Amino acid sequence: MRINDIEYIEVEILDVRSAAPASEAFSLILTDRHNATRYVPIIIGLNEARAILGEKHGRMPQRPLTHTLFADLLTDHIPDYNLEFVSIDEFHDGIYYASIVIQSPTGTYFNVDARPSDAVAIALHAKLPIFFRKDLFEELMHIAKKSSDYQETADFMDFAPSTGTSPAAETEWETMSLSELKDLLQNAIDEENYELAAKIQEEIDKRGA
Repeated sequence: MRINDIEYIEVEILDVRSAAPASEAFSLILTDRHNATRYVPIIIGLNEARAILGEKHGRMPQRPLTHTLFADLLTDHIPDYNLEFVSIDEFHDGIYYASIVIQSPTGTYFNVDARPSDAVAIALHAKLPIFFRKDLFEELMHIAKKSSDYQETADFMDFAPSTGTSPAAETEWETMSLSELKDLLQNAIDEENYELAAKIQEEIDKRGA
C-alpha cells in the first residue's frame, strides 16, 4: 500500500511481552502480515500494554478507557467521519510516531498524530488495519526462526532499537544521587522514551533501590 507516495506494509499484533525485569516497559510485537517471521518490537508502558492486551483477548473493563472513548465517539456519535486505518510512520531518538487516518464527510482524509500504543489500541477496538512504513520496518525488523524466538523473558535490549544513549551519559548516571536518577527516570517515561527509561531503571536496580 502507498500513502502519500510512501510504501507501507500491513502488520499484525503478535503479543505484548515484558521487556525488562523490574521495569514497567513492555514490548509490543508487530509482525509482517504476509511473513510472520519478520517482526518489529515497540516499547510501550504498563497502562498501554494493559489496554492492548485487553482488546486482543477481549478482557476490557466495564467503563471505557481513553482509546475506546475516542473510537466510539467518532464511529457512533459524529456523523460521516470514518476511522480508516492507523499507520506507524517515523522513528527518531528512540521514539516511534504514528497516525490515525480519518475520512471526512467530503471524502478527504486527514491524519491525527498519535503514540503507536494508542493507535494500535484504537485499531484493535475499531477493527482497523495497521500499516507500517516499509523502509522503516525493514530497517528495524528482527527475524524469528521459530516461535520460541518471541520469548516472554527476552532481554530488553534484544527487543529495543538503539536509543543513541552514549557511554558517557551512562557514566554520568553513576555520579547521580538516587533521587536524581528517579527524576530522570520519570522524565523519560513522561517523554515516552521507554528504551531510555529501562536503562535508567537498570542503574537504579544496581543500587538495590
